[in-house]
Amino acid sequence: MTIDHLSRMSMGVLQAFVLVVCAAGAVASFLRESTTSKAIVNAAARGASRYAVPSPDQVRSVTGKPAEALVFFGWGNAVLAGLPGVIGLIVVLADGDDAESALIFSLVTGYALVMAFVGYAGTHLLTPAHERRHARIAAHWSSNDEGHAWKPAKQARRDGAGKKSPSRPSIANRCLYAAAGLWLGGVLALQLSVLTRCAGSPGAGKYECEETTYSSPVETLIAGGFWVFIVLISLGVVLAALGVLFDWRQRASERAALRAVLADPSSDRPAEDLLAHHSQRQAHPLARVGAAMSGACLVFSTSSYLVGRGLGLGSEDVFAPHRTESLAAMVVSAGMFVAALIGTGIVNVRGRELRNALMERWPSPPSWKADEDGKVQRAKRGPALHGSREVKVGADKTSDPR
Repeated sequence: MTIDHLSRMSMGVLQAFVLVVCAAGAVASFLRESTTSKAIVNAAARGASRYAVPSPDQVRSVTGKPAEALVFFGWGNAVLAGLPGVIGLIVVLADGDDAESALIFSLVTGYALVMAFVGYAGTHLLTPAHERRHARIAAHWSSNDEGHAWKPAKQARRDGAGKKSPSRPSIANRCLYAAAGLWLGGVLALQLSVLTRCAGSPGAGKYECEETTYSSPVETLIAGGFWVFIVLISLGVVLAALGVLFDWRQRASERAALRAVLADPSSDRPAEDLLAHHSQRQAHPLARVGAAMSGACLVFSTSSYLVGRGLGLGSEDVFAPHRTESLAAMVVSAGMFVAALIGTGIVNVRGRELRNALMERWPSPPSWKADEDGKVQRAKRGPALHGSREVKVGADKTSDPR
C-alpha cells in the first residue's frame, strides 16, 4: 500500500531528523553559553563598570555547564551505537565473508568513537575553559556588586506581585493550541486508516502490508481517513495563521504601550508578566509555526524521494515520477526552516533596545521553581557569580511572592 510504505519510511526519516536536531541543539547551546561568557570577559577586560553587572540571563550562561548537552549527546550516542557496532563487527569479522556488513559496522563503530570523543572533550576540554572565564568574570564583579544589582529587582517583584494580567491563555495561544490539536488529529486519522487497511503478515524478518477489505460502511470510514487528514491539516494551517496574526497585533500593542510608559519618568511599573515577556528574548510564533510546518514537509518530501529511488519497502513506481517535485519540496522546506531561524534572530536583534531599556528602568529577575530536590539555579534567584551553581530553597518553592 502506497501510504503505508511512505508512512514507514517517514518514521525512519523522522528518527534521523530528531538525531540531527538534537545535535544542532547541543551545539547551539554550547555556542550561546561560550560566546556570552567570552563577551563578558572582554567587557571586564575593557574595564566595565562595577555597577554594570551582567543580567541574570547572562549570569546563567556564565555559571552553567555549557557543554552539558554535548556531553550527554556524545556519550549517549557512543553507547547506543558502540555496543551494536562492536558486537556486529566482531561477528562479521569472525565469519569473514561479508564485506558490505563489515563496512557498515565499521562506520557505526567509527561514529561511536567520534561521539565518545565529543563527550570526553565536553568534560575535559570545553568545560574547564568555560570555568576559567567564569573565574575571571567573578574576579571583576564581587558579591556586593551583584547584591546591589539584585536588591531593587527583588524589591520591585515584591511590590508588583499583585500586578499581573489574567492567567488564561490569549486568543493567539488558543488558536495555536487548537492548530496543534488538529494537526495531531489529522496524523492519527491517517495512521488509523493505514493500520485498518493493512493486515500484517509475518515474513522473512519484515512486515508486509496485505490490503484488507471490509463491509461497505467500514470501507467508507477507511477511505475517509485520508480526507479527514487533509481537512484537519488545512484547518490547522488556517488556525495557526490566525494565531500568528493575533499574537503579532497583541505584542505590537504591548510594545507600543511599554515605549509610551518608558517615555514617562513618573509612570508606574508595568505588570510583571508583561515585563517578563518583553525583557527576554523570544521565538516569534511565525518562526515556531514555520519551523514546525517545514519540519513536517521535510520529513515527508525526503521520504517520498527515498521511496522513489527504490530505497523503501515498495511503491517506487508510484513515487519515482515525482522525485523532482520531492527534491524541490525538500529544498523549499529546508529554506523555510532556515528562514525561521534567521527571522528569530532578526526579531531578537530588533528588540534588543527595548529589552535593555526595560531592564534598566525596571529590573525584572527571572521566574523560578524549585526542582524535586528543592534546589534552584542560583543565577535565577540571586547573586550567582560566587558560590555553587545551585542553592537549596525547599520543595515546591517558587519565585512568586506568597
